[in-house]
Amino acid sequence: MPADVTVFVPIGMRPLTGGLRVVSASGRTVAEVVADLEASFPGFHDSLVEEGRLRAGLTIAVNSVEQPLGLLARVPERAEVHILPAMAGGAG
Repeated sequence: MPADVTVFVPIGMRPLTGGLRVVSASGRTVAEVVADLEASFPGFHDSLVEEGRLRAGLTIAVNSVEQPLGLLARVPERAEVHILPAMAGGAG
């Protein structure tokens, strides 16, 4: 399993990482990265995954590209993975 994946953690999930904004993980897919994060930061999986899919309102970007495959998306070595919560609001 490749290492050196950099994961950017949104503010709402930082209590799981002890306040860390950026963490390292390993994995060739987003699902493997999430599993590796769960081993280091218990609760990470459940905050991202529901019924085998990314929770509604979350998007994953790998190297700045949104991944429509979600958990199945490939993650190259030394990639940056961003967990992006949906944004709401706007002009009414």
